Amino acid sequence: MILRSRTLLFAVSCGLAAFALADSAIQSLDDISRTVQAFLIEQHQQRAEPPQIRLQPLDPRVRLPQCQAALEAFLPSGAKNVGNASIGVRCSNPAWTIYQRAEIHIYDQVLVANRFLRRNSILGAADFRAERRELSALPGGYETNPKQLIGKQLRQALMTGMVISPRTVKIPPAVRQGETVTLIAGQSGMQVTSSGIALSDAGIGERVRVRNETSKRVIEGIVVDQGRVEVGK
Repeated sequence: MILRSRTLLFAVSCGLAAFALADSAIQSLDDISRTVQAFLIEQHQQRAEPPQIRLQPLDPRVRLPQCQAALEAFLPSGAKNVGNASIGVRCSNPAWTIYQRAEIHIYDQVLVANRFLRRNSILGAADFRAERRELSALPGGYETNPKQLIGKQLRQALMTGMVISPRTVKIPPAVRQGETVTLIAGQSGMQVTSSGIALSDAGIGERVRVRNETSKRVIEGIVVDQGRVEVGK
């Protein structure tokens, strides 16, 4: 009886030791979450406000072997680091990868219309102001630098307070329909100029059809500067 008790006690002790050993060889899920948290904070370290991050807890049933190298967090291809996101964490030794869901709220000062702005308006400094907005709620994009907007032309009308995104502006045409332009033709290192009437709007680098004022022929050229069109290429 005594021998059986000792045998049982020995078996239990061995079982507990094996369990402890197995448990110590399992990767801490808390370490994975801390890696994700630090990665997201670093992603937005240049912003005036730190990100507001809420991580979805990892499934406690997940059992990964203890990583023998530094854990590495990364953004999967096509993923974003604002709003609802999936952040990857990988280990190189032994090799495994896991993903953790995160909700990231980022606030920044973005530029919005200071008043009602008509379509085709050329923007000046008085046309917009900065407002604090949550960036994941701006799928169309946003601008924070006034220099990116001043002198640009609106593609659409904007109500007061609407965010001015890169999609809503364009570079004003360097040539306008009905405008007299200078036609430039290069021949043997020399330039010959004449005048014509633009038949449509066009920006620098774009092709435009022009009616030559002398010959009345319609020709096509490339806008190279304000009011100047190069032909013959």
